[in-house]
Amino acid sequence: MSIDKSVLHPNIAPVAFLIGSWTGEGRGFYPTIADFTYTETISFTATPGKPFLRYLQTTTGPDGAPMHQESGYLRPDPAGGSAEFTIAQPTGQTELLEGALVIAADGAVTLDLGPSSVRNTASAKQVDSTRRTYAVTAGRAEVATRFDMAAVGQPMQQHLASTLRKQAG
Repeated sequence: MSIDKSVLHPNIAPVAFLIGSWTGEGRGFYPTIADFTYTETISFTATPGKPFLRYLQTTTGPDGAPMHQESGYLRPDPAGGSAEFTIAQPTGQTELLEGALVIAADGAVTLDLGPSSVRNTASAKQVDSTRRTYAVTAGRAEVATRFDMAAVGQPMQQHLASTLRKQAG
């Protein structure tokens, strides 16, 4: 995908390679549920001149049935080596995450965000805190994701892991 960097906010230009869709396989596990696998797609889009990327994530099960989705905004500050991520989930949680944005000389990028501040609706399962890590390879064609969670009386621990590849177009 060709991106006109002249219309991007200066904070977005260094991470413009994120714009587009990333898809791959993942696995989930937690002490309170059975292990599972899924296909995940995350997409980032930019609004010309604005200092954030819009984020959308969807997962489907092995049979193609929808599993989860969430949306939000990533606000990178490459000069400050930091980022903020605001996420809303239809399961009744919102996450506010802040953390490090590291862009290595070889092109690899790491976002290490959290622990979060989580708000739960009255009917949602109790989620106390989350942490998200995105590790983009030097070639910027693949990202490894990790999602840690403290929920339903369990301490912070890994819940999800996926490996996503940049999609053409």
